[in-house]
Amino acid sequence: MCIFTHFAAGALVGGLTGNVYLGAAAGLASHAVLDVIPHYDHPDWRLELGGGVLSLILLLLMPFASWPAVVGGIFGMVPDLENLFQKLGKMRRDQFVFPTHTGLLPHGRALGRKSL
Repeated sequence: MCIFTHFAAGALVGGLTGNVYLGAAAGLASHAVLDVIPHYDHPDWRLELGGGVLSLILLLLMPFASWPAVVGGIFGMVPDLENLFQKLGKMRRDQFVFPTHTGLLPHGRALGRKSL
């Protein structure tokens, strides 16, 4: 799933909670829900990371942004740091802890570019 998608979903559900701590939990939960859906994972981590950072900056610049939305968006992206660290050679798959990355929750099957 695209980092932007994880950020947007996390920001949406985080903002709906109206609470920073619930926003963080909602952001993590949204990541798991989206990971279970069959999807396409973009191969270029630089583009992915850039999209996530740009999304965060844009939300911070919005006059209507709330802290629960910002925190929810960040926590929606954070689990994919495991994937980034693996691609950079800093982490092995057996060191992953997020449930959809370890297999505790099923990760959606890979689809081509024309997917959700």
